Amino acid sequence: MLRLKISILWLCCIAAVAHANTQLETDLKVLTSPEHAGRGSGSIAINESARYIHTRFSEAGLDAYYQSFRFRQGFGKLGHGHNVVATLPCNVPVCHKALVISAHYDHLGSRGSRYYPGANDNASGVVVMLDIAQRLASRLRHREITFVATDAEEKGLYGAHFFAATLTPSQVALNINLDMLAVSPKNRLYVLASKQASEFTYAIEPAFDSQIRALVYTSATSLARRLDTPRVDWLRASDHYAFHKVGIPFAYFGVGIDPNHHTPKDQFDKVDLPKLNQVSEHISAFISALSVSAAP
Repeated sequence: MLRLKISILWLCCIAAVAHANTQLETDLKVLTSPEHAGRGSGSIAINESARYIHTRFSEAGLDAYYQSFRFRQGFGKLGHGHNVVATLPCNVPVCHKALVISAHYDHLGSRGSRYYPGANDNASGVVVMLDIAQRLASRLRHREITFVATDAEEKGLYGAHFFAATLTPSQVALNINLDMLAVSPKNRLYVLASKQASEFTYAIEPAFDSQIRALVYTSATSLARRLDTPRVDWLRASDHYAFHKVGIPFAYFGVGIDPNHHTPKDQFDKVDLPKLNQVSEHISAFISALSVSAAP
């Protein structure tokens, strides 16, 4: 089994007391603001949230572009979706298979005079992805790392399915899907990983610490049993399923259940920002280890 080394620098960062990342806080506040109106999907126009994410990728030095698609919503009605894709190229002479980091940015939008902020679902995943891109932009990378902020996940994983269909699965080592990362008072993240990802997921738990634990499962049934969610199929619950369908190994990070899920109470002020920053540091450490490893 591949043993992935995490640099002393990363371990020192993880051991330190985490302070809220100012940019991460700003990103979360913007994406959950009334101006973004719950980040609903379906419009032919590229919405404010997609434009903001594109700008943030560009500011971090990544080449970013929109990937537009159409999907069915209701009887005979077509919706329009807009993924935001950005890439950090491999920057050493010998490159290994790519990594794909995904997080859906869409949420439920507005209903009447109310809007659904979607702070945990899934502004939290998007802002962590943006933070990871910023952290890795200046590092040596033995892999190309593609970041995709998907649209229309709430409608049926449409953005992820569209994007995954454009990939050559044999050239992608792993999809890392981030969906709902605002940890509960129990300070746990749950990771559902495909069995094909075992050579990489070995490095997940060492990248975390005793303050925030990552519990890894390779069975959706076992995860549902642990979370007491017998009606939830965690394999199909988020965008990692689209990558699984085309044969790409995946590791899905999330908190499992949130009492404010899909309610107007999923708000910015419910997110523990120092903890979210710690989560970003830990997942960054894991991805950094993968990006410099000698794995195929």
